[in-house]
Amino acid sequence: MKNIVSLVANVIPFTIMSAFALANCNMPANIIPNQGIVSVPKEELGETVKLADDNLPDNKRGTCPQDMVLIDGDFCPKVEEICLYDVDIDGKRLPGPHKEYGACGEFKYPSRCLSEHRIHMHFCIDKYEFPNKEGQVPQDWMSFYDAQKAAKSLGKRMCTQDEWTLAAEGPEIHPLPYNEGYKRDRTACNFDNHMPKGLDVFKATTPNSPMSKILRSMLVPSGSKPRCVSPYGVYDMAGNVDEFTVNESGHPYISALKGGHIWHIRAASRPATLAHGPTFAWYETSTRSCVSN
Repeated sequence: MKNIVSLVANVIPFTIMSAFALANCNMPANIIPNQGIVSVPKEELGETVKLADDNLPDNKRGTCPQDMVLIDGDFCPKVEEICLYDVDIDGKRLPGPHKEYGACGEFKYPSRCLSEHRIHMHFCIDKYEFPNKEGQVPQDWMSFYDAQKAAKSLGKRMCTQDEWTLAAEGPEIHPLPYNEGYKRDRTACNFDNHMPKGLDVFKATTPNSPMSKILRSMLVPSGSKPRCVSPYGVYDMAGNVDEFTVNESGHPYISALKGGHIWHIRAASRPATLAHGPTFAWYETSTRSCVSN
């Protein structure tokens, strides 16, 4: 049995040079797929995080745009999640912890909040991955700066790690953002895919390279997995594409990736990948936006 007591966990299946992240600077202007969002220096973007807006008029509180979901709940900063066993890519139970190749197959019920105080949050979050359109394949090859610029252009902002986590876990702190929240199910969301023979992800060096197109074809349209929905009603928070959020600590970077992608990795509510800086972009990276409420 593994006892996992964590704020975040860094789980990444591949390592790639940050230089690949600059490839999206030459992205075409077409909107779908590969929206032409160009990475821009951080200093041009203004304020990064806006956690709350206490100046909203009363008649605007408690409502969200039609394509967003209202999150009104209490976030636990420190949680105990006990993994009962790991599974391989096919869901087969493994004999012991396998940090490199395994993922938790089932968590002990219930999760337990170890923090003395919870943080109340009240905000809106996109129902689907960017560009937040049901039935549309999500945007790939987005850097943190791309995500920030896209959100700003829509009158929104980037979600923080904690906001994203609360939207995924729901009020009962589900370790997994789908089904009953405790048992891994590769049929519910788009993860745990087998890599086709001959596929080499490191050949995905630009957004429209042949390998990037093959990898893009493995994504599923937003909302097409009806069981891949969090307790709050937010879709596709596990698998498909990794989602950039704001790392509140700023260490080692301001960027944090949440949710996992198409391969056999975390695909869980609380873990984050902190190893990639804000210029990193690859076939797996995307986002979703938030609005203060």
